[in-house]
Amino acid sequence: MRTPELLTIAIGNTRIKAAIFNSNFQLIKEYAISHQDLPILEMELGTRDFQWITIASVVPNLITTWHNRENTQIISTEDVPLKGLYNSMGGDRALAAFGAGECYGYPILVIDAGTAITLTGIDGNKNFVGGAIMAGLRSQFVSLHANTAALPHLSIPEILPTRWGMDTVSSIQTGISQILLAGLQAYIDDWRSLFPDSKVIMTGGDGDRFQGWGLAVDEIDQYLIFLGMLQIFQGKEQKEKGKIM
Repeated sequence: MRTPELLTIAIGNTRIKAAIFNSNFQLIKEYAISHQDLPILEMELGTRDFQWITIASVVPNLITTWHNRENTQIISTEDVPLKGLYNSMGGDRALAAFGAGECYGYPILVIDAGTAITLTGIDGNKNFVGGAIMAGLRSQFVSLHANTAALPHLSIPEILPTRWGMDTVSSIQTGISQILLAGLQAYIDDWRSLFPDSKVIMTGGDGDRFQGWGLAVDEIDQYLIFLGMLQIFQGKEQKEKGKIM
């Protein structure tokens, strides 16, 4: 007899992340794909019989084959048990903050470095303190090229460039990387002045890059959103068991 499995799906602005967990909430397999590759994922997993499915999405018009199943739970910001979250906050951002707090403790500052960079601060009583949103590292490079006539499209440098560029290429690379790095560090320093015992957790595709450049974060954790989804799912299961008893 096959062990029951849980499928978690997080649909972001540019990528879809999925993870399969067993009944003990241990990770079995994970996926990270582009939106256009969703049919491939659906075909690969289509024959698997998941006992539970949870989905969180920031792209309302992207519907998977799992959305309308009876055993699917669609998680939105309203389902996240943190206080003071505003209505238009993305569910992925709220879930990552919740997952980080439940795993690493409150207060917590979460920095998600993806297509957009978001900062989300939660205090010791699980209240939303505030945050920030800006274009992500790759988005900065793409935008500068797309909105100018002569500036080239450049890749993100592996090593943090020296502060003063000597030509167009090095000036773009240092301008974007150094200013983003300094800005994020300023937010971290301010947060730690308010909450000295708080951890700062980073997630998202560019988290490792920022840490490699010297950003003072405590942990890189790419599973924060799944941790948040699992916590909500476990809470739902406990409530349902309580009703039965």
